[in-house]
Amino acid sequence: MGASVPGTDTWSWLRAWPGDPLALGLLLAAASLYAAGLVRLRRAGTPFPARWATAFWCGLGVLAIALLTPVDTYADASFSVHMTQHLLLTFVAPPLLALGAPITLAMRASSPATGRRIGRVLRSPIGRALSNPIVGWALFVGVPFAIHLSPLFDASLRSSPVHALEHALWIGAALVYWWPIVGRDPSPHPVSYPARMFSLFLAMPLMSFLALALYQGTAPLYPSYAGLPAPWGPRALTEQRWAALQMWLAGNLALMIAILVVAVAWKRAEDEGQRRLEARIDAAGG
Repeated sequence: MGASVPGTDTWSWLRAWPGDPLALGLLLAAASLYAAGLVRLRRAGTPFPARWATAFWCGLGVLAIALLTPVDTYADASFSVHMTQHLLLTFVAPPLLALGAPITLAMRASSPATGRRIGRVLRSPIGRALSNPIVGWALFVGVPFAIHLSPLFDASLRSSPVHALEHALWIGAALVYWWPIVGRDPSPHPVSYPARMFSLFLAMPLMSFLALALYQGTAPLYPSYAGLPAPWGPRALTEQRWAALQMWLAGNLALMIAILVVAVAWKRAEDEGQRRLEARIDAAGG
């Protein structure tokens, strides 16, 4: 990371576009595979909700903002920008991608044999473990602690491979968590609406605890930030406290919004079930 320290003027921000071929390649591959699935369904006359596809494209767009714009460049100099990137990678992009139902799309767009293979992968020990909501919750709340309170975070500021690993941990843990919470793709462990809300609620105090630990530090936790030349190094502790406030406010706000969204989906599911029950009663009486 940082062969040079980014500046603070407007032109520096405009010039600070990272050239990350790995991230760009993976995003283009995901977009191409999803688009190919949509094209195949359209040719077969199989419907796929446009709002699902829109959510997926928005998720990829958020990943592009986090990984392919000056956000990624300035994350090496500013902890608060780094926190913004992490929030995008865990609370915004993954639920949008899950709302796009990529597994459902793959199963519908594939041949019957391939669809059965996907189903077998989902039911395999690894698939069952990753779809377990307890495992997802543990990864979702555990990865931030493991990264922020270990040498991994500071190492990611000095090494491109470690930085890529850190991003993979953030995105991977978040995808595993949001998959059953969103509940749009098939899962060996379907999660009820109350359980989804409870899982989101339980993540809030741990998010607050980690934010408090970062905020209460009396010195910068990460030497790579503190050792940067002015203006970045001298304000490393201030950046750390701003990052902690972002984690506390934005992270918990995202979880509260998710709880409300799940509650609305629960109410709609209950109303739809009631309508179907009344329709069956009417049909039986007629």
